Amino acid sequence: MNLRLDLVLTGHFFIMFHKRFLLVLILCGFVILYLTIPSNTFASQEKLVIAHRGASGYVPEHTLEGAVLAFAMKADFLELDVVMTSDGHLIVMHDLTLNATTNVDEIFPDRSGTNGKHLSMEFSLAEVKRLRVHERSNKRGSGPAFIGRFPYESSLFEVPTLEEILKLVNGLKKSHGRIMGLYIEIKGAEIHRQYNLDPAAELLAILERYDYLEASDPIWIQSFDAEVLKTLRHKHKTRLKLVQLIGENRWRLSATDFDYLKTKTGLKEVVGYADGIGPWMNHVVTGKNLAGDLKLTGIVSIAHQLNLKVHPYTMREDRLPDYVETFEDLLHIFFNVVQVDGIFTDFPDQAVKYLEKTSIN
Repeated sequence: MNLRLDLVLTGHFFIMFHKRFLLVLILCGFVILYLTIPSNTFASQEKLVIAHRGASGYVPEHTLEGAVLAFAMKADFLELDVVMTSDGHLIVMHDLTLNATTNVDEIFPDRSGTNGKHLSMEFSLAEVKRLRVHERSNKRGSGPAFIGRFPYESSLFEVPTLEEILKLVNGLKKSHGRIMGLYIEIKGAEIHRQYNLDPAAELLAILERYDYLEASDPIWIQSFDAEVLKTLRHKHKTRLKLVQLIGENRWRLSATDFDYLKTKTGLKEVVGYADGIGPWMNHVVTGKNLAGDLKLTGIVSIAHQLNLKVHPYTMREDRLPDYVETFEDLLHIFFNVVQVDGIFTDFPDQAVKYLEKTSIN
């Protein structure tokens, strides 16, 4: 009996040691990479490279490790989504549920709610910290959403809080001298209200504690919900830069009418509460015509006439639209032809290299 127990405990120890050892190797690689970058090197200040959920083309999204790698790759901004726990902490998580990127089914098999999903608002921070983050699952939950990225079966990472990200970015600023801004999306305001939680107010409170108060500070706050942004601007009187994300009405992300926002009248209304827009890339370029010419919607030129910045999402090397052959082609179209002000990308290193090579900066 004791021998069997000893063997089990020994086996468990070696498994945990192996996982931790791998994580140490990964972190060492990040540190070595970032130390090779000169402290006076910056990505474009005119054309922003926004690391979508971190360097998510290389390591799982929304992890501290992914944030460090994005910094090492010289991203101008780190994009992150925030949701709340039951005890009022802001955690960095794209979905309102924990299932797609963590092992919550394994750790809390009896806690699932509607459709077998685990809402973040029903878990305390201590419970969330027991989870491990892996590569995003496909919609069926049967494997990775993106083939060829970080090993799906590897669960080496933790769910970070917003404060941990802020401390990390400030620490890198102090130790390395370069500033990487934050581009923060507030998720699911309506469902948070059902749990008596207010992520927008909590976000402003945390940012104020870290001295992010002015439009000149390296912070953008984004939302698909126009009412959230209007509340931030008019009720809370924030001076921080705001971005109206634009999706499709069929996605049912909020009560906002995206079809209306894509019109000139709708964009004029956005000017009253936001500093820019974040359209889906298909709202900017819809393909090519029979002659092989790009079909542009005109949303960028209209926005620029209204002094709105335009940051479309999301450029992925491993999920290219059918009107380009390479990722560089895609970058050329959006930076040079369409003249956007920045892009969200899972591969920030490639966008930075492209801008450096083409001397757009």
